[in-house]
Amino acid sequence: MKNIVLNLLVFITTSISCFAQISNKGIFYIGNASTVHLYNQNYAMEGIGLTQTSKTTDTFGKILFHSGASNSGASNTHFIDGYTGTNSTDLFTVPTGHLGIYAPVAIASADTNFINVAYFHQSSSNTNSINAELSQLSTIEYWDIKGSSVKISLSWRQSSNISALTASSITKLTIAGYNGTNWVEIPSTIDNSSILGVNSNLEQGSITSIDFINPNNYTAFTLASKTDCFPLVTPSGTTSTWNGSWSPAAPTSSDSVIINAPYNAGSFSCLSLVLNANVTLSDGQYLDVVNGVTGTGKIIMSSEASVVQQSSNSTAPTIELTKKTRNTMRRYDYIYWGTPITGDFFTQLSAAKAATASVAGAFDLMYQYNSGTGGGWQTLTDTQTGRGFITRIKEQAPFTNDTNTDYINLKFTGTSNNGNITVPITNNPANPNGGTSHVLLANPYPSAIDADLFLQQNPAIDGAIYIWTSATPNDGGASYNQADYIAYTKAGTVIPSNIPSTFNGKIASGQGFKVKALEAGTATFTNCMRLTNSNNSFYRQNSTTENPKNRFKLNMTGANGVFSQILIAYLPEATYGYDRMYDAGRNSVSTAQLYSVFEPDGRKLSINARPDFVPSDMVPLGISKNNTET
Repeated sequence: MKNIVLNLLVFITTSISCFAQISNKGIFYIGNASTVHLYNQNYAMEGIGLTQTSKTTDTFGKILFHSGASNSGASNTHFIDGYTGTNSTDLFTVPTGHLGIYAPVAIASADTNFINVAYFHQSSSNTNSINAELSQLSTIEYWDIKGSSVKISLSWRQSSNISALTASSITKLTIAGYNGTNWVEIPSTIDNSSILGVNSNLEQGSITSIDFINPNNYTAFTLASKTDCFPLVTPSGTTSTWNGSWSPAAPTSSDSVIINAPYNAGSFSCLSLVLNANVTLSDGQYLDVVNGVTGTGKIIMSSEASVVQQSSNSTAPTIELTKKTRNTMRRYDYIYWGTPITGDFFTQLSAAKAATASVAGAFDLMYQYNSGTGGGWQTLTDTQTGRGFITRIKEQAPFTNDTNTDYINLKFTGTSNNGNITVPITNNPANPNGGTSHVLLANPYPSAIDADLFLQQNPAIDGAIYIWTSATPNDGGASYNQADYIAYTKAGTVIPSNIPSTFNGKIASGQGFKVKALEAGTATFTNCMRLTNSNNSFYRQNSTTENPKNRFKLNMTGANGVFSQILIAYLPEATYGYDRMYDAGRNSVSTAQLYSVFEPDGRKLSINARPDFVPSDMVPLGISKNNTET
């Protein structure tokens, strides 16, 4: 068969296989226990006819798209009303719909077994039985998905009323699954480019599960809104007062607190805080406040201390945070910063000094990075919340040669940042993977933030974090023999030098970092990303061990100190395509680089995430170096 054109009402009550194009202009009905297999070419939907299958439990009819097949022409007047599916290991959009609503879903099979799915434009059952992580569930639509292991992308459209579901906060949107007892959250991320062919917004778009899931554990999937990231706190009515000791007792997060005498007795949580005296926090200690902080006192913080506020609309405290760099800083080294306090911090930069020095003014050059067409490094004249900047260490004691090292201490004094912080970003469409499509951002809070949450909730950003470091001294200009960025995704971390360092996915306070923008838009930081711990990764050599995964790291080294590392990670949630939050480009300025090659477009990768390991898998690698490297 070359072409099959369906113009009339056609009933299929047995299984058939097709190796050619089908054009459906009429009603095509597939009855119970019947299957249509389309092995290759296209299933074209034309006119106002429908493709329908029975929806009888367990014996439903279905049309199955094998990995070589495709479909086209779906709309609100022509879709598959019933069960359809695919065995594609890449996300494949199947044109499901119901009651005049075209509601496609993309599915990918982890093991080439067929995944079956149907859409229902109606409320599912048990919509009141939801877990605490969900605040509201769609009562408009749901999907039934059957199979063994699948990644799913659910779509929405104007009739889905996502604005009402999420209170116009698209970052609260998630996939939910009913496990037979409760609706639970399926960790997911909003697609920048949706399966509908448009950028996701409140009117239309799609959202994809982060990991492969077993649909047999769920009887339905729908769209839902996540609760606020912190649990609700019921005020106790108790006020704990510090006058050198706690009275009547040490506070909990339900208690209000008044500090009447200098405090340095460690971490605590509270409902609200009045500072009539200063609070001092040492490394590893934290202050966690549900609501606001008032009073004339301030919070004096060492480099790895943390202040977290849960309420986005509450009054923030005055802080004095002294941030300390790692102890291998050298003359002409560059440091990537961000400001945890409101307003312009530029005038305070002149107070930076080495830990063993008596003279301030440790920096001689300061720059910001502008992205987009014509972008690049520009002299820093002011600081902006959420944007990163860099400073170069001046040639002054103790940095008088290439071997002397010391810490740099930089004190931030002012009102701490709190609540949602939005930063404009842009890329360079003419060079989407190049330097001018990368954006220099910074953690804006006086606490660490979770990189995974930041990436998950910002679909206009590629899913990798890049942290600057260098293994060799700067030559006094802008050149390094070996200098690069730590690359981090959910698949793991790649380090740029053979010094013992890593990054655990927690971005420390004051830390600047780079990301790749996928389009012009915004990046948003929220209180939900803030952590009361893990604030110890700012330019430090760190021996933290990564979580076990099926991963292979390959190092390239040379007699002259050349070092380059790549990661190949085998994960059930990954594909052979470019997986946002798992793959990472080779964002490098080093003179010698090792990389894997992303075959569809030839780009260089530092992290290459792939499906579960098979012995026959072949990963192409590449090397670039200048003529002097050995």
